[in-house]
Amino acid sequence: MLELRRIKALGVGIVMDDFGTGYSSLSYLWRFPFDKIKIDRAFLQSLGAENQAAEMIVRTIVGLGHSLQMRVTIEGVEDADQVAFVRDIGCDEAQGFYFGRPMPAADLPAGLLMDQRRALPKKPNAAAKRQSRK
Repeated sequence: MLELRRIKALGVGIVMDDFGTGYSSLSYLWRFPFDKIKIDRAFLQSLGAENQAAEMIVRTIVGLGHSLQMRVTIEGVEDADQVAFVRDIGCDEAQGFYFGRPMPAADLPAGLLMDQRRALPKKPNAAAKRQSRK
């Protein structure tokens, strides 16, 4: 834990990846100096009429992250409906095949410029609400 605090003191952001699965634990959120939570793609892939629990868990993780002054990213966004859901619940960032496929580093600059329309638009006032809490 001390090592992570030293790294953070250098200005490096600390992210908990794949939150909600594997070795991630709620206790890590107060024990380590995270700046961001990345929600594992398994939750988004489980959304649907049959699994309302997955939706409630994602909403809760986003709210928890924001209440702890952390940015929240969700992994595994693959279609426009998922983008709409992620935007509506106030998630800060999203990543997944909807926005682009993996590519060689040499192709990255062109790939970033190809389709700006797929950016995750902010829900009105979500950023302002988080700013007022700081």
